[in-house]
Amino acid sequence: MNDFMRRYQDMIVLVALLALSLFMLSSNLRRKKTLNFMEKAAMTVVAPFQEVTAFSVSSLSNIWNGYISLVGVQEENQRLKAALDKLAFDNLQLVERLKTYQRLDGLLTFPRLAEVPFEVAQVIGRDPADRAKMLVVNKGYAQGVAENMAVVTHRGVVGRVVSVARASSKVLLITDVRSAVDAIALESRDSLVAAGDNKSTLEAKYLPFNAGVKNGDLVISSGLGGVFPKGLVIGVVEEAKSVSGSLFMTARIRPTEDFTRLEEALILKAQWPGPEEEEFTEVK
Repeated sequence: MNDFMRRYQDMIVLVALLALSLFMLSSNLRRKKTLNFMEKAAMTVVAPFQEVTAFSVSSLSNIWNGYISLVGVQEENQRLKAALDKLAFDNLQLVERLKTYQRLDGLLTFPRLAEVPFEVAQVIGRDPADRAKMLVVNKGYAQGVAENMAVVTHRGVVGRVVSVARASSKVLLITDVRSAVDAIALESRDSLVAAGDNKSTLEAKYLPFNAGVKNGDLVISSGLGGVFPKGLVIGVVEEAKSVSGSLFMTARIRPTEDFTRLEEALILKAQWPGPEEEEFTEVK
């Protein structure tokens, strides 16, 4: 409003003076039926200004109405923008919920673990020193979680619980150098140990030099060691090759789960016997 008054100050003053003059002249005319010479001359002089004044008043009125309309449009635009922002936020929340549901649906329909007691855990933290070796999840001893419980997804083995608090736990990933999983090459049935080496892949250790392992073969858990049940996918063989003069082949294993993007996992609440036994023991 103040900007409008400053912008058109001169025009407003001119219009006000002309309007006052016309008002005084018209008052005199209403009292007289005939005009004298001076009044006729004044009418002749003032008439053009009267037209200009009428035009100016009309223009000012239009400008004012346009200004008011513009303010209304801006306010409406702001309301619409706020509504669109809210819709975008709500849509983002729905998309995120759908993705979470899809991930959980994959976990909970994992047929290999249909009868195994478990806890669904969310990743709430990562090791700041090395994101690829340790995770923190939102389940602890209050939910029955204990050390050395296996952590898995429907895509493969993740790691094992190594530290438990009331409502959270630390999970050591299978890529950590302190991790070693007794395993089997699915196709050739050769035994090996999938050992972490602080990289994004694992090292296949103790693989016989005459093993039939080749690139692309799946590696699964053997069930030995009491942590991981038999038959869980660990990863895919890469760079398998024999070394002259060595008793063992060398190979890399790429995990089937991407730990850097992991958001949920299952904590298996059971202790696993050797592969010859069929039953598991639930941890109370």
